[in-house]
Amino acid sequence: MKNKRYFPMFVDLSDKSIVVVGGGNIATRRVKTLLSFTRNVTVIAPRITVELSELGKAGQIQILNRPVKRSDFRQAYMVIAATNDRKLNDDIYRVCKEEGVYVNVSSDREKCDFYFPGVFMKDEVVVGITASGLDHKKQKECGKKLKMHWKRQQENQTMKNEVVIGSRESKLAVLQSEMVRDYIKKKNPDMDVRILTMKTTGDKILDRTLDKIGGKGLFVKELDRALLDGKSQLSVHSLKDMPMEVPKELPLLAFSKREDARDVLVLPEGVKELDPSKPLGCSSLRRTLQLKKLYPDMEVKSIRGNLQTRLRKLDEGEYAGLILAAAGLKRLGLTDRISRYFTPDEMIPAAGQGILAVQGCENRDYSFLEGYCDEDAWICGNAERSYVKYLNGGCSSPVAAYAETKED
Repeated sequence: MKNKRYFPMFVDLSDKSIVVVGGGNIATRRVKTLLSFTRNVTVIAPRITVELSELGKAGQIQILNRPVKRSDFRQAYMVIAATNDRKLNDDIYRVCKEEGVYVNVSSDREKCDFYFPGVFMKDEVVVGITASGLDHKKQKECGKKLKMHWKRQQENQTMKNEVVIGSRESKLAVLQSEMVRDYIKKKNPDMDVRILTMKTTGDKILDRTLDKIGGKGLFVKELDRALLDGKSQLSVHSLKDMPMEVPKELPLLAFSKREDARDVLVLPEGVKELDPSKPLGCSSLRRTLQLKKLYPDMEVKSIRGNLQTRLRKLDEGEYAGLILAAAGLKRLGLTDRISRYFTPDEMIPAAGQGILAVQGCENRDYSFLEGYCDEDAWICGNAERSYVKYLNGGCSSPVAAYAETKED
């Protein structure tokens, strides 16, 4: 067969008679596409799908439950042969050629006056995509890319006036998202910036340690989905809670100026000394192993939940003390709860600790974030994450990393 390019002629079908022979899945798909352009469609087949039957009952198409006749084509402008009987399809093609009717035979691309395109419509715009019947996969991929590009364009247009920031619903997470929101509003006063909160899987499962339930990815899964679905345009995370592998389509856009990266000891309210009869509470293997060197005679017990939940459990007497990140306590105005700071040499922090990460979608305009990213935090944060990644570390491996810039 000679490979040919087909001219994309756009035709008004509103008053044209279209005949579809066949009542299976292919015929159903063809009919559904045609109904966006005309209601003058007749389906001829002894048996039809439930979907075609419903369209017939709704008066959107005419159905003839019988074998096809030659006379069915005489007034037709276009015929689609979509039966599973190759001989019948060939006969339909021959008759249509004799009658001078455009015909498309679904079972034989050589017997097609036209190809059914992949159709993309938005308002008054109609785009047809065809690979000349040679590569349906390529045709489908082009359609997907076109839809995605259109979606991105619409989202970028929306983002010129409105930004939705996805956030976990804990008090600390919301406060951190508000810090990014306030920066955007200050730099772009005409923008409407709001926060969309959601509970992540990691926030819901609190009775097991992270390494036993799937790792840090459980804290970002729902936020990633909101980004991909267009429900939000940004997500704000504590960088230390981010998985080391980030999807290409959801890049990290900017890092905040680093808050205090150190870990700290928090004692129960009103208490001045550690009670060796009770355990120390912490949520990571990294901290646990380092605590065993600092406090070899004390038990270390896992504790999960947001910051307020952990402090409540501490003050109710379940723990002798908690090991927490200084950054979160300082952002919440709880610096007075800190009993001791551990130097990075005593307790190496988690990679990215103290840094906020702003995540978005590729191919979107984020010019409204200009100036937010702190160069020193970007260099150190990426160096730390690269180190952990190189050692194949994560929430289940006690790999810590702390970087500093010296001069240049």
